[in-house]
Parts: sequence; C-alpha cells; structure tokens
Amino acid sequence: MRRRITFLFFLLFSIGLSGQTCLQKLDSADNFKYSFPLKAKFYANSLLSDLDSAKCVSEIGIAGIYNNVGLILWEVNDKQRSMSAFLSGISQEIQNKDSLHQDLLGLYYNISALNQELGRFDDAGKFLDLAGRVTQRHHQENTKSQIRLLYRTGVFYREVGNFDESLKALNEAISFGSSLNDSTSIALQIEIGTTYRHFGDLQKSETELVKAIEMAKGNDEIQYLRAIDRLSALKIEQGEYSDSENYLLHNLEKKNSSYKDNPIMMLETLNGLSVLYYRLNDLKTANDYMDQALNVAGDIRTVRPYMINNLGTIYKRQGDIEKAEECFIESSNGFLDLFGSMNPDYASSLSNLASIYKDRGELAKSLDLYMKVLDMDKVIYGTKHANYATSLNNVALLYLQFGNFSLAGKLLEEAKQIRANTLGNYHPLYIKTVNDLGLYYMIVKDYQSAMKSFDHALDAEIKHMQDIFPVLTDNQRKLYFDETRYNIERFCSLAFRDENITSSYAENALNHFLNTRGILFYASEKMRKLIQSSDDDKIKEDYNSWREKKYSLAQAYLLTEEDRKLKGISITQLEEECASLEKDLSRKFKVFADQEKTTYHHWAEISNALSDSTAMVDIIQYRDYSVTVIDEKIDQGFEDESHYVSFIVKKDSVLLPVKLAAIDFTRGFATYRNALKFGVKDKLSYSVFWEPIDKHLGDVNKIYISPDGIFHKLNPVVFYDPSNDTYMSDKYDIVNITSGKDLLYREEKNLLREAKIFGNPDFSRIEGYALKQLPGAEREAGDITEILDVRRWKTETFYFNEATEDRIKSFANPGIIHIATHGYFIEDPNHTDPLHSSGLFLSKSESGENDGLLSAYEAMNLVLDQTNLVVLAACETGLGKVQNGEGVFGLQRAFLVAGAQNILLSLVKINDQAARNFMNLFYKELLTEPDPQQAFFNARAQFRKVDKNPYNWGAYILVSKG
Repeated sequence: MRRRITFLFFLLFSIGLSGQTCLQKLDSADNFKYSFPLKAKFYANSLLSDLDSAKCVSEIGIAGIYNNVGLILWEVNDKQRSMSAFLSGISQEIQNKDSLHQDLLGLYYNISALNQELGRFDDAGKFLDLAGRVTQRHHQENTKSQIRLLYRTGVFYREVGNFDESLKALNEAISFGSSLNDSTSIALQIEIGTTYRHFGDLQKSETELVKAIEMAKGNDEIQYLRAIDRLSALKIEQGEYSDSENYLLHNLEKKNSSYKDNPIMMLETLNGLSVLYYRLNDLKTANDYMDQALNVAGDIRTVRPYMINNLGTIYKRQGDIEKAEECFIESSNGFLDLFGSMNPDYASSLSNLASIYKDRGELAKSLDLYMKVLDMDKVIYGTKHANYATSLNNVALLYLQFGNFSLAGKLLEEAKQIRANTLGNYHPLYIKTVNDLGLYYMIVKDYQSAMKSFDHALDAEIKHMQDIFPVLTDNQRKLYFDETRYNIERFCSLAFRDENITSSYAENALNHFLNTRGILFYASEKMRKLIQSSDDDKIKEDYNSWREKKYSLAQAYLLTEEDRKLKGISITQLEEECASLEKDLSRKFKVFADQEKTTYHHWAEISNALSDSTAMVDIIQYRDYSVTVIDEKIDQGFEDESHYVSFIVKKDSVLLPVKLAAIDFTRGFATYRNALKFGVKDKLSYSVFWEPIDKHLGDVNKIYISPDGIFHKLNPVVFYDPSNDTYMSDKYDIVNITSGKDLLYREEKNLLREAKIFGNPDFSRIEGYALKQLPGAEREAGDITEILDVRRWKTETFYFNEATEDRIKSFANPGIIHIATHGYFIEDPNHTDPLHSSGLFLSKSESGENDGLLSAYEAMNLVLDQTNLVVLAACETGLGKVQNGEGVFGLQRAFLVAGAQNILLSLVKINDQAARNFMNLFYKELLTEPDPQQAFFNARAQFRKVDKNPYNWGAYILVSKG
C-alpha cells in the first residue's frame, strides 16, 4: 500500500504574561518532541488536561494552543489525543465564531490530514471540504491560498483513488500558479505527472514529468532532481530499466555532492535504485542500496517501516527467510507504533509476515496471523469490502493446505462473491479468486467445476487484457500475457482430455487460443510510434482521445460497482465510445486497423470467412497439469511432456478436433530433420505429425496453418504418405499464419512493381564475427534484378559495402524487399528477449552508428505497411525462439510487425545453386502472377520438376497475414 502524505499547518497566536504555566508546558513539549518524545508526550498531555479543565486563561489564544498541542502529540505518535486536541480547538473557536471563520482554516487542514493518515477518508474529506469553504469565503482573491487548497485537494483525491477529481484540482492549481514563481508551478507539474503514474497512465505521466524537468532545469535544482526521481520510478514501471538506471545514478551523484546531509532528498533516489535492481533480479545491489537508504533514514520512524518492509521483500526473493522474517516483524511493529493496530499498512506487513510462515511450512503461525489480519480488515473495512475478501482468500488457501477442503471452498466462494460485488467481474483480484476456486475443484477432483471456473476466469482475463493492452508498454504486455498463457494451458489440460475433446469447453479453449495467439504482435508499440510520428495532427488528436478512453475503461474495471455509480461511470458507454473511435482511426490510419484484431472472436467467424475447398488448421501445444495436497503442501504444475491437438475449421461451421498420439515429438522431429538432411525418404513423419489431420482434409486443396510448438520447425508439404506414394505438396497449398483470426482481416494489397535487393554484404567491418562472403548471394541478387528489369520494374540493387544496415532502415514501404545474406539466431538461455538474439548480417557503414547487425527488434520498427513481400534468402531465417501461443519470435515476427503482408523464408540451409534456381523461378512467376502466395506455389511446383530432393524444394515457407 502506498504511503499517505501528511500536511501540518501551524497557527500563530498571541501570548500573554498571565498564562506562564501553560506556555511553559507548551514550550517544554515542543523542545522535547524529537530528543525525548516521552517527555514531550508527558508535557503535552498535562497541558491538554489543563486546557480541558479551563486552567489556562482564554486571553492567550486557547484554540491556537490546542492546535499546537495536537501537532506535538501527532509528532510523538499519540494520534488519538492529537485528534482530541484539534477537535477541542474547534469547539473553543466556534463558541464565539462562525464555523467558517478564517481562524479555523489551519485546524480543518490538520484534522483532514490526520484523518487521512488514520485511514478515515470520509472524515478527512469532510474537513477538507470545510477548509475549502473557508478559503472561498475569506481568501478567494488570494492566489497562494487557492493553490494550497487545490494542491491538497488534488493529492487527497489521488490518495482515495478518484483520478478525475485529482487531476481536475491539480490542473486548476497549475492555472493559478502560472502567475507565481517557477518553483510553485514546477511542484504542481511534478504532482500532475505523479498522479498519472499513480493511476496507471504511464505515457501521459512521462509527458508531464518531462515537462516538469524542462521547467526546472536551470531554475530550481531541488525540483529538477525530484522530477528526475519521479521519472525514474516511472521508467521502472515501463520496463525501461537502462534509462531509469542512468537517471537515478545521475541524481545520486549530484545529491552526494550537494545534498548528502538532507536525508529526505537522498531517500527517494536510494529507494528507487533498490527497487530498480530488485526488478532486474540483482538482489545484492538492491540490498546494498536499501541498506544505504536505511542508514540515511536513521530513526525517522515515519519512513523506516516502509524501508524495512521493502528490504524484507528482497530477502524473501533471495531465499533468506530468516532475515525477511526479521524485517517484516520490525516493519509491522513500526507501523503498529505509528498508526495503531487498526491500520492498513500494519495489516499489509502482517500479511507479508504470514506469507513467510506459510512458505516455511509453519502453517499454524501463518493461519494465526492471516486470521488476525482478517479480523482487522473486518473492523477497518467491514465484511463487504474487497480487502476483507483478500484476507478470506489467503485464509482459504491455507485451509486447502490443511486439508480442510470444505471450509476452503466455502471461504473462496464468499471471497468470489464479495469481489464480484465490489470490484466487478473483470478485476484481476476477482479473476484470481475464480482461478483459486478452479484449483480447489481440481484438488477435490470435481473437474467439471474446475473447467467451469477456469473458463469463466479466462473469459474475464482475456477481455481485461484486450482492453488494457493499448495503455501498457511492450514489456508490461509480455508479463501480462505470460500469466494468461499459463492459465490457458492449464485449462487446456482439462478441456483436451479424451472425454472432453468434443465438449463446449474444448471449443472455448480453441477460442481462447485464437484470441490470444499473436496478441503481442497485434498490440505492438509500433502503432503508437507511427501515429505519433504522423504529420496529421487530427489523427494524433483522435489517437490520444482513444487512448485516454481506453485508459478510463481500464481504470473503470478496477473500481467497485458502488464507485462507478457514484461517479456516473458506465462501462458499456465507455466500451461503445472506444469502439467508435477505433473505427474512425482504422479508416484514417492503416496501422491502427491492427488494433481491431484484439477484439474477441469465435471460431465460427473464421469458418464463415473460408471459401470452398479451404481449411484452417490450428495446432495447439499443451501439457498435462496436476495439483494435489501432500503433507500440507500444494504440489502443482505442468508435466514435462508436450501434447498436441489440432482443430480443423471448414466452411459452414464445421469444426473437427484431432488429438495427436502421445509420443516423443522431439525425437520425431529429429527423425524428420535427419531424413531430409541425408536424402532418405521419410516414411515415419507423416504418420506421427500429419496423418491424423490428413484424414479429415479430403475435400480441401488449400490450408491456412497456425502452428504451435515444434510445428513451427516443420514444413508439412514435405510429409510423405507411403501408402499413396504422395507428398502433401501434391495435395495442398499451405500458408502459415500467426492466428486464425488473420483470415478475418484479409485485405487485397496491390503488388507495387518496386524492389529493393540486397546481395552479399561486406562482412569485414562487423566486429566479433568471422563470416565468409557470399558470392552466390550476389549472383542471386543480380539474377533477380535482370528478371525484374525485363518488365521495367523499379529496382535498386545493393552489393557489398552498399548493402548497409543504414540503407535498409531508410526505406519506407517498398513493394518488395529481397535480402540475400547470412542470418543468425543465438540459442542462448541468457538471451531472454529473442528479438535481440536473431537477425541478419549486413554491411557496416564507415560513418554512422549502426553495427551492421539488423536485429529482429530493429527490423520490427521498419516502415513496411505497404510492403507486400519480404524475401529473406538467408540460412534458416525461419528459425527463432518458439514461444507457445505467440509463434516464432524472430525475424518472421519482426517483419510482420513492421507491416509486411507476406514473408518468404527458409527453414533449412540449402546450397547456393538450388537457392538461386528457386528464386529465379519465383521472381519469373511474379512477373505474371501479382499474388505472392500463388506465385510461390507455382514456383515450387516447377522447382520440383527439376529438383526432386524435398530438402531443397521444401526449404522455404510462406508466412502471411492472411
């Protein structure tokens, strides 16, 4: 839980000689509040008793003394007595003054802030409203007073989660502040940026924080460093760790030289560095910076519990359970001392401590703490609150481990109902509870109920994912997708059992795959970059309006039903407004049309899009999943062995599920690869990989295949049916697609008679690689140029030192790009992002920043939206990291994201002459056949007549958008 911000306002008052005893007590309490807080509390409580007993004469400003006593008691952590002092001060004032008298302003602000810290937000809001009414009556023309009110109001609404009102107040404060000094405007600008981050609009937050940095640079160094700290925190959330690290280390260096004695300034940077390295899993460095932060914080008790709690999370990830336990004990005691026993931060720290005991197997101690937190939540929030449901969920999972399944199920159902009522059916916490219920049903072997729960959770999870993806960064999308993909595969392990394969659950599993396969591809950050770089201001304005609507929709899903009603928010209306803007943008800007592909589709829609004699074959890889309770531990996970199921979709709503026999598919692939490599007629692979599917394709001559798992490395046209002495290329034309829903967005794209051709780049300047030149690739490129020039195509051919990375990056929407060079794919587990571990070798320019290696990540950002065909005539360019549900991450994904309609690439390395012969045939076909798919099929048929080796004629595949 985020830390609440507290504001203290001191009142000035006159002091008379006749009240020395009371004034001396006040002076003593103030002097001792830091050095001897117990003495300060003694003097303050004694003075409060004197005030309540009317022992202090009224002429000295009793209300003012009450206020200052309240502040001292607050400082020494006696919050209840502090509140009593403030309220008594108000009682004294309103005996002779109106409740909106200007002398009450400071008291109202302080009571509001104290209630906010105590979690009493309704009371905090009431007193803030009174402060506002006083300000409007007495200080309407005072700009500073107006800004103070708007600033406090903006931050208050931010703390209670009212994004719209928070921004409204802060923006109004900025409009007032434009006439004041720069420091005021900068501070407000930082709060605007922080508020956007607080509520998840990271792009807008970045814009506002960069603006704050620009305002502060050269004008206010403290605000400048503060703004950079906030931007660094944002960069961590965006997954841009390198930028965050640079900013934070810059700030740390500056603060060490100029502000080392200011602990508050040092803490934000040190804490930020600790969080950064925690995210990077560099736990030692994270620990080091947190230790520095703790040393700087010293005994500032309002800060230390939060730091200690964060340190505990580091220790827990490091596996140092004992130290994590010590931290959570200290942090919980610190929160208890600060806020008392009925405080959300205290409860959160206790939950962390309970999780330690749970992980350590001390279930009784864990349950005791979780039950304590449950009781606290019951008092703090009531039994209908989402936080109470969280505690119920935690307790339920413990009861599962204890084997008390009946009670666990009952508590999970209760938590589910509360979360449905308070959060709605699309909130991540509601989805979590439904998934936990699915696990419960699996444990008690009620598999039908488990499938129902998992299916229901996935419906909500996928819809939520599709709605929020436009406002997430690429890295955030990947993290979200990874979890969703895990849940889909778990559901498949049940839905694809023999007894369920023809059920509605199996169909739903197919639909879940259709709607998530390739979703990272469709929701690429490239859309935002292209639109923002457009010269059309109206398109950018419409895009930003759509994005804000999508953001509002994402926020609306996180609100409770009650909050939506209070704020007048309609999810249905927001969805309709988003859809309307999406249609307008799709018509105006080509790349935006891909966004529509995040709409949820049913397999029957694909059936309606198919023509006669055509089928879509969707291959799905999955593993069996099991969960049991053994020795009070929940043992769950996927088995190692992969299974495959195929769904054949035909016209007229025909759906045929086919389960492939459970075999060692890795060994099967090795047989397939070796048979091709050594020229042996492969009589086994057909029966293993294709025969069960082939039996249902008798009326089909064209197949769109959406592969998964090992099928990404196979080319079905080379499967040989020994009983009929037939290769599959004799029966079918096969096109690879990312997802079946590609067929719903097919569009006719005219083939521009323009080609950019690269052959045999100069590899001598590329550092770290010893690459042989490719004279055969140069001859291949020359042949293609001659073929196209005959029909007066517009061609440009680049050889040797002209075939540079800089040049290919300069292209914008050529009709065809042909690249004949070396490709690379690094099979290294340390390369966590396959877009950086695969690519093409090109020439390195003598001048320029490019290194000559066009990575898949760089290729993804090329401008190819009107490009019909990219030919990657390099060795094994079709390979890449296979990520189930997302296809091959590598070059083919990169060029599709860049906008190309079709990609022709190789799965195996063939000799130069064979490659040259095939490419000559292919480009000759393109002279008379403008459809690259049909030209590819025709060329392969001709090539088979002159080269009987399936290793050669089956080397290439065509990957298309439909």
